[in-house]
Amino acid sequence: MPNLIYVLFRRLRSPLITLILVYAISMIGFVLIPGVDDQGKPWHMSFFHAFYFVSFMGTTIGFGEVPYAFTDAQRFWVMLTMYATVVAWLYCIGVLLSVFQDASFQRMLRANAFRRQVKHIREPFYIICGYGDTGAQLTHAISEEGILCVVIDINQDRINELEADDFRTFPISLCADVSLSQVLEDAGITHPWCKGIITLVNEDTVNLTVAVTAELLNPELRLISRAETPEAAANILSFGANEVINPFETFASRLALAIKSPSLYCLYEWMTSPKGMPLKEPPLPKKGLWILCGFGRFGHTIYEHLNVIEGITPRVIESERSVRDLPAASIIGRPTEASALLKAGVKDSVGIIAGTDNDANNLSIIMTAQELNHTLFRIARQNHEKNSHLFQSAHLEMLMQRGTIISNTIFAFIKTPMLSDFLHIVSRFNNDKANELLSRIIAVVYDGVPELWEICINQDKTPALYEVIKKQQVMLKEIIYGNSIADTKRARMTALPLFLKRGKGNVLLPEENRIVQENDRFLMCGTNEARQKMLLLLNNINLLESVLSGKEVPASWVYKKIRELSTN
Repeated sequence: MPNLIYVLFRRLRSPLITLILVYAISMIGFVLIPGVDDQGKPWHMSFFHAFYFVSFMGTTIGFGEVPYAFTDAQRFWVMLTMYATVVAWLYCIGVLLSVFQDASFQRMLRANAFRRQVKHIREPFYIICGYGDTGAQLTHAISEEGILCVVIDINQDRINELEADDFRTFPISLCADVSLSQVLEDAGITHPWCKGIITLVNEDTVNLTVAVTAELLNPELRLISRAETPEAAANILSFGANEVINPFETFASRLALAIKSPSLYCLYEWMTSPKGMPLKEPPLPKKGLWILCGFGRFGHTIYEHLNVIEGITPRVIESERSVRDLPAASIIGRPTEASALLKAGVKDSVGIIAGTDNDANNLSIIMTAQELNHTLFRIARQNHEKNSHLFQSAHLEMLMQRGTIISNTIFAFIKTPMLSDFLHIVSRFNNDKANELLSRIIAVVYDGVPELWEICINQDKTPALYEVIKKQQVMLKEIIYGNSIADTKRARMTALPLFLKRGKGNVLLPEENRIVQENDRFLMCGTNEARQKMLLLLNNINLLESVLSGKEVPASWVYKKIRELSTN
């Protein structure tokens, strides 16, 4: 990145040379032209007086003739140099204003300010590459948690939207190309406070470039990437401990779960939904004939997942004859027309998926199909966030919102990094085992989606518990029931331990009588109130000792001494 001062002076070289020459010639004239002092004797102006006079004359301040009244020759020279210096200043100021209005120079100013802001960050932050619908949703969610974001997007209009928006923790932003390694370095990819980089660009090649750059510049950095093709996802996953989210693959797998294991589908949805959302009944799509409209990347992924489920027969309607690898029995026609839907067997089908890349067409498909068969299970793909109100008005059974799927999943992984490993293990559950886990979760969260949080047993995160376990053994149940002991309601669980990481081992649903050890990491589930109480318990030594001993522990030194004297 070129030096800003150097660029500024390079642009101002000609006007500055002109201004210096005008000043020099003017000063020489005043020094050489003789004047008359107050005694009528001849005198010559010194270079200092000449510079002083030209300075206030050129800036149009006009203090008067100094130190003595000028002769006619001097006044004639003043008239010449007066206009020359004014013109030189106007030329210089005009060029200076044009430089500051130049788009490239403004980009340099913003980049320079951006680098300074990032350099002075002294709190954990994430780099978000891409501020489209997905990036905007994710940035807002992270901001609500009080986490700082550094946002980069190649579109200045999107950056302008970000700057005009309202955030709890306002992000640092820059319009730049994230495929350039220098831009990522300026954004803090090697910064000691950087916790991770999230790349959400629409082009898989750019996301791959960011992943490669992150692996080379900071291999320890956590990277979460968006990818819309299996090839790109496999490429990014081939190096580093990266996480890749394919919205089409994610939705297709969730739809397959809703058909095969509704409880497991609920578990995934609850774990990745924003906090405050009510618990929803799982959708119950039936087995039978399913009509799939559109065979692009989304339609192809949906077809692959449905085609392997016993009792499901997917049938494709595609308007383009040139589409490759169309399945047998596919219908060539416009899915927005009733004739194509009837030819595909819409009256005998159990569900329809409108999966084209046009929102208007998808809504038209759903409305036409509903008129022909009002019992259909309706699923549609929403491509643009601005059309959300239209799709909500359609009251669909399932809606594929690419941005929402990606942002919710990434936010859940950022907030609770252990969730990714937990869901990977849970994905092997059968429906009965998933039902049992759901029942245990409902017992602690009641009517809202569960609040998830992590507990890491160390001196920084849980100082009170860290001090206690060095002196005595503490069981997990004493932490779980601790925030209800004050109400003597030990029978009611307020939080559920979902997952334990101890060293290289993983324990799913750890038992309550397990002894807590240093560096244990727990994934907890419960209400927000339970989370706050538990974190307070683990960070307040007096409260924790009171809970463990069943007796009130004095907080102040004076009260402790009084208590000791009274007991003696």
